[in-house]
Amino acid sequence: MLKKLAIKNFALIEELTLEPGPGLNVFTGETGAGKSIIISALGFLLGERAGSDILRPGSALTEVCGEFSAAGLERELLESFGLLGGSFTLKRQSDSKGRARAFIDARQVPLSRVSALGSALVDFHGQNEHQSLLKTEVQRALLDRYGRLEKQAGAVREAFLRAQALRGRLEAVSMSETERERLLDLYRFQLKEITDAALKSGEEAELETLYPRLKNAEKLFLLSNAAYELIAGSEGAARGNLEKALEKLKTLGELDEGAPALAARLETALIEVCDISEELYKYSKGLDTDPGRLDACLSRLEKISSLKKKYGSDENAVAEKGAELENKIAELEDLSLDRAEAQKALEKSEALLLGLARSLHAARSAAALKLAAQTKNEASDLGFKELRFEAAVEAEEGNISSYGMDAVEYLFSANPGYPLRPLRFTASGGEMSRLMLALKTVLAAADRIGALVFDEVDTGVGAVTGRLVGQKLRRLASEKQIFCITHLPQVAAFADKHFIVEKISLKKSSTVTARELSAADRTAEIARMLGGKQKSSAQAVKHAAELLAESRQAEG
Repeated sequence: MLKKLAIKNFALIEELTLEPGPGLNVFTGETGAGKSIIISALGFLLGERAGSDILRPGSALTEVCGEFSAAGLERELLESFGLLGGSFTLKRQSDSKGRARAFIDARQVPLSRVSALGSALVDFHGQNEHQSLLKTEVQRALLDRYGRLEKQAGAVREAFLRAQALRGRLEAVSMSETERERLLDLYRFQLKEITDAALKSGEEAELETLYPRLKNAEKLFLLSNAAYELIAGSEGAARGNLEKALEKLKTLGELDEGAPALAARLETALIEVCDISEELYKYSKGLDTDPGRLDACLSRLEKISSLKKKYGSDENAVAEKGAELENKIAELEDLSLDRAEAQKALEKSEALLLGLARSLHAARSAAALKLAAQTKNEASDLGFKELRFEAAVEAEEGNISSYGMDAVEYLFSANPGYPLRPLRFTASGGEMSRLMLALKTVLAAADRIGALVFDEVDTGVGAVTGRLVGQKLRRLASEKQIFCITHLPQVAAFADKHFIVEKISLKKSSTVTARELSAADRTAEIARMLGGKQKSSAQAVKHAAELLAESRQAEG
């Protein structure tokens, strides 16, 4: 569970701290107030990719920090991250150059570690997930997650890759000796080119920073040296004159106690001038004006560019290509299996793959029946009285992939008398929102993720259905911590904690704030949402109070 979220210099947010509670945490506010920015900041903290626009203009560093409770998390998971206490913190930073750092309990870790932990803490349901549910690969992944079939699916994937490797080996032993030698010569040449270059991770970025400094070294030296000469390089320079002026002011103070106390101020300024002159001296002396260094830097950059065009997008990708070439060379040099042995090994591997794929198909088919039944049950609480829903699992034994032999498709019909058809052809926006919530509710009971984020799950639904959505979220919140952005007062009325998000326009910028609402403020906000006006009517306030009272009765 997320106990505290602190955000600094993230997009429009200057500084913001939230303390969500267990249960249903609702965020409301005017359109464009910045509600989704808070959810984006939480996603950034938990390892999601971030664009260059996350840093607040004029800021040097963005930082998001979260405090989490370890309660309910699997012990094995906590131990794998070295988390032995009752709570822990995550922190992620990014500067103006896009350099990022991530921390778990103040220990700097790779971003991939934070991302792995984050995926076990919070499940995000964003505004674009309605569309992702239309993809059959997403439907298959949801089915596997519901049925806890990830290990079975992983075994199929491993068996498929083994069979694929043996198929390649069979092709290798079947090739002619001339072709084998040709490939060996090519791979050895490519590997030598990569090995001789000895690229280092981040080297290109360092050289791109160094190159303009080497290119302009002479100009930089002349400018810095000229500045040094004006400050401290000769008898008439600024430093010497300031020292003389300081002596005069000290004498002035000794002779006249009523004279302005300027000596101390000038002495402070002189210290700063001395520091500047020394830094200028060191800077100018440290410049590398050797033309050979410039040529070497440019040559190295050209070499890296050439290798990237041939082998990968960056230094790491080039290194990975080198490792791939080493494996290919080893395979071609060690063709100890003859064709008959290779064929026998492949047949054995393919038989194992087929058996695993059939077993996975049976498990998916069983899980699909349960998923459909539970989804229909949950959807009936969301206004789907005549819903028919099916997770169809069709086996294609002649088309086994790393995902198995199954084509998974969710079929849907909301109206009696209409045949089941794929979701992408039938469901409206409002139906997709409610169906996704029903699926999330079913999946939430099947996994151990402690928090769910719903960014406008009520898209496309009206007041009556909105109340049903609010009731569903409230029931789900009895088992999970829920974060929900909503525009519907019928949903907001069910909140355990209600936060209002506001955008404040300043003279030269804007900032986003959020605060938890008191009971009175909450009634006023619900009234605003009902009336759509900044200042609500007495009738809207009365309606808001009734809505809140009804939600409490519904919970009871």
